[in-house]
Amino acid sequence: METYAVRGAARKTTGHYRRPGTRELYCGRLAGGRNWIFAAVRGWHLCKRCVRAEARDRAEAEAVAAQWRTEVEVAEPVGMLVIPAPWRPRRPEQLALDGVPHKPEQVALFAA
Repeated sequence: METYAVRGAARKTTGHYRRPGTRELYCGRLAGGRNWIFAAVRGWHLCKRCVRAEARDRAEAEAVAAQWRTEVEVAEPVGMLVIPAPWRPRRPEQLALDGVPHKPEQVALFAA
């Protein structure tokens, strides 16, 4: 994640996180230029208020994303035979046991 300096700061040895979609930092100040290059400078540290607020926002966003997630994550049991993707049947016609492809209407009759 990129860090920013406070606008008009003489020394840029403190990194701040910018609030997404705004020109403000999480600590309420205006964002200046990026200062990731100063991370190698002795005495570099991150603003504690920005770190806490960004972590809180990230946790809230992950909680909302988890509520809206629709796919079910199913873990396969250990030791089960896993069929590689190219060999898995893709269409109902490929499910024929005798090797002869059938029409989807015939497959639907026996699937019920």
